[in-house]
Amino acid sequence: MPRATATQTVMDALTYHYDGSYVGLLSVLYRIFSWRETPATISAVLPPQDDLFAAPLSVPADPSRADQLLAAIRAHLSPETASFVRHAYFSEAPGVEMALYRYLSHGWRVRRRIDDDLADPAVAEVQRLAQAVRREAHRLKGLARFRETSEGLLYAPLEPAHFVLPLLAPHFAERLSAERWLLHDVRRGQGVLYENGRWVLADLQVEEPPQFSEEEALWQDLWRTFHRRIAIAERVNLRRQRGCMPMKYWRYLVEME
Repeated sequence: MPRATATQTVMDALTYHYDGSYVGLLSVLYRIFSWRETPATISAVLPPQDDLFAAPLSVPADPSRADQLLAAIRAHLSPETASFVRHAYFSEAPGVEMALYRYLSHGWRVRRRIDDDLADPAVAEVQRLAQAVRREAHRLKGLARFRETSEGLLYAPLEPAHFVLPLLAPHFAERLSAERWLLHDVRRGQGVLYENGRWVLADLQVEEPPQFSEEEALWQDLWRTFHRRIAIAERVNLRRQRGCMPMKYWRYLVEME
């Protein structure tokens, strides 16, 4: 089980490389805390090798070690801390790996008080990133627009700022449990396919635009008409509308086309 104390062994800072996956990052953090190492950087991108003796240390993804680290976080810090780690990682913010290292390093010192210690920069940064991901996922639960293809598949393209597919999938699996659907993160080339009570997240390459069913155009017209009819012209507030429904999402909103 990973352990870290305020009296960690002093050694040269190391540069770590991982495969870019969540499990890969947890495997790196497991090693760092278990071996009481000090990271200079943690990156999914290999840095230029200017020095033969400063080659990055590649840590393979190890699901068992990732699970051990998460179990330790839940047991000694809190389940909410584990949630903050996961959601902050989904932000894909530059330097998020080192932010999570600093956050957990502080956590091993203060234990269950970690997420109340907002005066600590590491705690504040990780919670800010996690909350940004949660806000976007919450918005897209209401802004995702499914369209029926000629094959009967409900298809919803998205271009979120953060990697929110893992947060959206359980919501739509419950809401559209009787349907067959696909959430497509166009920017990242990934999708969630739901069918027969199960969903899977995988890389997705769409070579041709999907062909929609004959009824789809009718439903879209009905939705646009409904959207126009319920609007009260005298109470239109574009600034407020853009605050609740940012323009970056309008591309895939039927009513805004």
